[in-house]
Amino acid sequence: MLEPDVYGKLSAIVGEKFITQSPAILDTYAFQWGTEIESVQRGKEPTRFGTRPAAVVLPETTDEVQAIVKICNEHDIKFKALSTGMGPWAGVSHTRSIQIDLRRMNRIIEIDAKNMYAVIEPYVTNAELQAELFKYGLMHHAQGAGPQTSPLASHTSFVGPGFTSPYTGFSGRNLLGAEWVLPNGELLKIGSYEHSGKWFSGDGPGFSMRGVIRGWMGAYGGLGVFTKAAIKLYSWPAPSDWKWEISGTVPHYEWKIPPYWKMFVLNFTEWEQFEPAFYEVNDHDAVMMASCSSAEGLAGLFTDTKMEAIEAIFGGVLLHAKRYFIVLVTAHTEREFNYRTKLIKAIMEKHGGNDLIEDGVIVPRDSHYAESVRNMLGGHAFRFSNCFQSTHGGMDSISLAVRIAEINQPIKAKYIEKGVIGDDRGEGVWTTAYEGGHTAHLEVPTVYNAASVESCKGYTEYQDECNEVDLQNALGMPFFIVGDKVHDYYGPRTMDYPKWLRKIKATFDPKGVGDSSHYISASKKE
Repeated sequence: MLEPDVYGKLSAIVGEKFITQSPAILDTYAFQWGTEIESVQRGKEPTRFGTRPAAVVLPETTDEVQAIVKICNEHDIKFKALSTGMGPWAGVSHTRSIQIDLRRMNRIIEIDAKNMYAVIEPYVTNAELQAELFKYGLMHHAQGAGPQTSPLASHTSFVGPGFTSPYTGFSGRNLLGAEWVLPNGELLKIGSYEHSGKWFSGDGPGFSMRGVIRGWMGAYGGLGVFTKAAIKLYSWPAPSDWKWEISGTVPHYEWKIPPYWKMFVLNFTEWEQFEPAFYEVNDHDAVMMASCSSAEGLAGLFTDTKMEAIEAIFGGVLLHAKRYFIVLVTAHTEREFNYRTKLIKAIMEKHGGNDLIEDGVIVPRDSHYAESVRNMLGGHAFRFSNCFQSTHGGMDSISLAVRIAEINQPIKAKYIEKGVIGDDRGEGVWTTAYEGGHTAHLEVPTVYNAASVESCKGYTEYQDECNEVDLQNALGMPFFIVGDKVHDYYGPRTMDYPKWLRKIKATFDPKGVGDSSHYISASKKE
């Protein structure tokens, strides 16, 4: 609990209605997906509950956020901001921490159709922004966490791949500017807005502040609060008179697919065929989506219920799907569409592949097309279990992504044999390329039983082994390398990067009030 005078100061900023210390409400912020794995990593029994914040505060403006952060500095209180929130990194780690919930900051401030950018606040969701952008014939990069999550959070602070990444790239690469409340309460505007009032560029002369605020993975809320962000937009590949139309209800709703859209599942026997085909498809910039998984994952992606997925697995998908990737071709014109579909077929034939859709093994519904562009397909992973997590994830070349898949398979199979993680024969991976195949990343989604102590501990052991394999084989920095202990484990073998992270933390957060549990502290902790 906060001291009455501190609580009173915060209440005066946001109003009595928008601050609470009610245990029932505070526990809803402490309860986060994936916390059971982090609790095991910290030597505790697995639990879905993290740390209960001392209070929750809901500001409405940037000025209110600054005032709150200044109170934290004045009274040595830590803080963690969240927008839509998903995972333990959204929560606090110290009992003398407040949760700054940004859900009242939910405005789309500007859509500049000519210069192709949008300016948004933290609680604007991918679904809300996408619905407005369609009116202008535009779309944005929506991260794979889904349409209900915040693009501002992804672009400024946390990871950033998605199903449309071959077309729309990576979140951090799409950030054009930001309004940043520093951990000391000062306000910094990144990019061209500070000088011109326009958000068209995230960089000016000199080094990039985008590298400071997020780098590869982001600071996970440990380096202040982002109250506005400008993000790059892309052309929506549909005729100007096309309208988003749905009928029916979930899970079997129907969606009006735009003309000049076609999905393929290009299937190959070996990785040696998959890799050059994947390179060529991405190199030609001909697709909106190109990603792969296991046969079980394919069944999950293109069905609407758990029973349908199980029936698909044993009804032929497991037998036919080998090294495949899903391709979504989109185009603005018939000529462009015909060229792209012929190109995809030529690449498939060149490398000895076949199309599982043409063969009738997979039959995507029109709703699955909609879920592709809305980044909803990732949610299908929950169909097999109530939880999953990913290992690996280093961003490098397509060749390195394939190497990760090959190295990981026997490791994952070992833990499947122990019965502690879901059985996908060790082949469950997810990869996508960015910017014409210039870079790619591969992660390994793995389901486990969050209600089983044995499964949580087994998955954690598997993740630790994967992290060590990444180091031993120079496979890049994986996901979820967070906190002092893990950064310091990686640092000596990766150019001692934590030294530079700590310099950034110490410079921008001299009092250490920004909750650094998923970032790094200013000084090394034993």
